[in-house]
Amino acid sequence: MKNGYEKTYEVVVPRLKGCDFPDAARRLGFDLIAKNTLSINFLGRTFEITQAGVRPLDGRDVSVNILSVLVYYTISKGDCEPLNDFCLLHYFSQGLFSNNGTGAEWMTAPLRRKFGDDYQKFCAAATALGLVYEGSRVRGEYTWAYHLLPKMPIKVIYYEVDDEFPGDVKILYDKTALNFLDFEPLAVLNGCFISTLASSTSMY
Repeated sequence: MKNGYEKTYEVVVPRLKGCDFPDAARRLGFDLIAKNTLSINFLGRTFEITQAGVRPLDGRDVSVNILSVLVYYTISKGDCEPLNDFCLLHYFSQGLFSNNGTGAEWMTAPLRRKFGDDYQKFCAAATALGLVYEGSRVRGEYTWAYHLLPKMPIKVIYYEVDDEFPGDVKILYDKTALNFLDFEPLAVLNGCFISTLASSTSMY
């Protein structure tokens, strides 16, 4: 029996047949391989998108959530550039999460478990996935940059453990994110990124 995520993909993938692929490539940053074929590098892997669906070119297994996110991004009507103004995921949730973001902390729990007391381990995973270190404004706080999708940059901030607080990892999205994904697929995208980063040291 198919789970809910598989059913979501089956429901959304037919919408690719009505997509203007050259226009999507122009607006969203895909590589246009043919009139109805796009290519994109996503979470360290290359995917091909056609009217029939999404597939990884390396032939390895892939989460159906990744396939769905790429469909949603492909059919997006977004047509703007990032503001380079970043906020936590709860900013987009319309009250689903609390204003201080604590309602979304469970989403980044895998990163805290994996890297919360070991910044060097986080550095290795971040570098392997392609994140770029941007610097440290204050002691024990380190900022990394990444493009999840061509028009969707993020910031990942690592907070080292100290005498008062445990280590933490926060993910911030450009404020234009909802131009390209509604909140639900944006949250799924967030989960895909977290899962990939948490396992990246064993993948690469």
